[in-house]
Amino acid sequence: MRALVSAFVNASRPARTRALAQISGIGHAYAAPRGAHRLVGTWVPDVALEGGRLHEALRGGRFALITPEPYDDGGARGQRLAVERWASGARRTTVLVRPDGYVAWASDSAGPAEIETALAAHVG
Repeated sequence: MRALVSAFVNASRPARTRALAQISGIGHAYAAPRGAHRLVGTWVPDVALEGGRLHEALRGGRFALITPEPYDDGGARGQRLAVERWASGARRTTVLVRPDGYVAWASDSAGPAEIETALAAHVG
């Protein structure tokens, strides 16, 4: 049976990709609250940002707020939050990434008040 399953997984690229994601842990997603953005609870790969890479921003156990437009939190959260912008100007989603690389909150049309509410709820 193991040989049969292995042969199927190796022959099918989507099955192989899904199996590898599950084994490595990056295929896991957390349950999102009802009505949350579709990205909430999913793992974020190491994407390019204007100031570097996402996983560099997460170092030291920080949250990362990635926005399409400039945002200034006034330094109120100090070393707990890295504020970054997407490297590609075509993205419109604002994303708050937890230190473990999973999306805590996201919005396609977030204003400063909505961002502040999300930061207060997740970062403190």
